[in-house]
Amino acid sequence: AALRREPVDRLPLSLWQHCHQEDRTPAGLAGRTVALAREYDLDLVKLTPCGLYAVEDWAGMQIVYPGTEHEPPFLHVPAVVEAGAWRQLRPLDPGEGALGRELETTRLVSAALADEIPLVLTVFSPVTLAFKLAGPDVVGHLREHPRDLEAGLETLTRTTIRFAQAALAAGADGLFFATQMASHDWLSPAEYEAFGQRYDLQVLDAVAGQSAITILHLHGQDIFFDLASRYPINALSWHDQETAPSLAEARQRTALAFVTGLDRFLLGQGPPRAIRAQVRHALRQTKGRGLILAPSCVIPTIAPPEHLQAVRDAVL
Repeated sequence: AALRREPVDRLPLSLWQHCHQEDRTPAGLAGRTVALAREYDLDLVKLTPCGLYAVEDWAGMQIVYPGTEHEPPFLHVPAVVEAGAWRQLRPLDPGEGALGRELETTRLVSAALADEIPLVLTVFSPVTLAFKLAGPDVVGHLREHPRDLEAGLETLTRTTIRFAQAALAAGADGLFFATQMASHDWLSPAEYEAFGQRYDLQVLDAVAGQSAITILHLHGQDIFFDLASRYPINALSWHDQETAPSLAEARQRTALAFVTGLDRFLLGQGPPRAIRAQVRHALRQTKGRGLILAPSCVIPTIAPPEHLQAVRDAVL
């Protein structure tokens, strides 16, 4: 009903965090994901693997795993340095390696939820994967060596399509499709159309008949919000507390449902009364229609349970 902007009995809720130790195994990540869903009676579950999972088998030994709950893995050096290396990428088998691990996680979570709660899996856009492999240098490759980067994006797109389709077959109801480059901070609108949207649409079109809930996440500041009108999606996620538009402004620009409304940093820092006030503000801006209340991005690992409980209490 929320996706269709119809009346709801109460505001639906989703919450998600990384777990930088348990997410190395399917059982670990699945256990934490299901526990969070049960503890806070979530209405939508987002499976949130390690932020580098989709490039792990390309990046290999360049990834450092700090081994603590609060430190994410990172590349100690870029996995792609020279532009010509994009042509050397080879498609991955979604049933093997890190991708296969996350398919198993998807199967475990889907079985535990037993169709009681919709499940979406985080999938990154091809140009976001390129950024994860090369870092900021990908912008220089795009502008100075576009044909090399396009060759890499073709490989990244083929792999993403195969993995997304396999995830849906493994039990995911839909996708949380995240792009971290659809922003004036990184590219011009024309550049994103050529190197982002072009490949995004190949992925989204390939799963359109299989994904029951497709959420577009526009990560970062000064975003290309109007991409929402061009993509075959059901809902939109962005950092509404950190960048324009606000929920109220966005409602004037699109009829899509929203999956946002909570400041990720406030969820980490509190206090609970401010979190409850933010929930009420989100309700006022949307009149309770077309909103699945959720963090604007991943909740910090330092967020204590009482902050998450404050959200649940506010929507009951």
